[in-house]
Amino acid sequence: MNFKFMFLFLIFMPLSAVGGVIEVTIHVDEAYKPFSFSDKGTAKGMYIDVLRVAFSKMKGFKVTMEPIPWKRGKVMMAQGEGFGLTPSYFHGHDWPYLYPYSLPFYTETVIAVCTEEVLKQPRPHWPEDYKGLAIGNVAGFDGWGGDKFRDLVEKGKIDYYEVNSSESLIKMIIQGRHDCIMMEARAFDFELKRLNQAGLYNGNINTKLIKGAIVGADSVSIGYSEPSAKSKKYPYAYEFQKAFDVVIYQMKKSGEIEKIMSAYQD
Repeated sequence: MNFKFMFLFLIFMPLSAVGGVIEVTIHVDEAYKPFSFSDKGTAKGMYIDVLRVAFSKMKGFKVTMEPIPWKRGKVMMAQGEGFGLTPSYFHGHDWPYLYPYSLPFYTETVIAVCTEEVLKQPRPHWPEDYKGLAIGNVAGFDGWGGDKFRDLVEKGKIDYYEVNSSESLIKMIIQGRHDCIMMEARAFDFELKRLNQAGLYNGNINTKLIKGAIVGADSVSIGYSEPSAKSKKYPYAYEFQKAFDVVIYQMKKSGEIEKIMSAYQD
């Protein structure tokens, strides 16, 4: 290799790869407790703990997780301004800017949580049994509820509202501003326990909130920016994606992921 070629190679070689370590930034939801959230700018949560262990097993990569508002993260992925966004459900059918996806590292079960008064009438069927109600959700979780639910919302048969966090969502229903909310089952249990331990709402939260119908289940992955992939902005993309999937497969098979997640219930 002559000197001129070596000089050009070093100029165009990604700076992140110098020294044998590739620096990667993954954007994470800053307001999805207890899974992924920001604590004074630092990423924390169940998923963050899982990902931190996974990234530590990936030789040759130094991964930073940057908390960001979910809506902003989606815009960044659409504009090719970032590499990956998590926690992401599969949206290959309706978010053309987010693809491919990593091997899922968890499966969320989304449920309807309602006031005790609302569930005095049995409502086992989603979303048909929830017509005429006011239902809340966290902003940016577009896929929750399903197509039939969205159709009922568009027809005015269900009133739909969005807030910025799971904590705000629970506060809204306790204050009587929603009849029901949509939450991930594990997240709801965590938040319920936390609020009770904090002595909020006079200890009445257990009598006010009841689990209703299952809304759906979705696998959680890292979603990668398709515009970035097409522009080849991140030349390490394939190596990173393969290395991450291999580690996640091993962690799932060994039970390590469930062990990390369960630690939050102790």
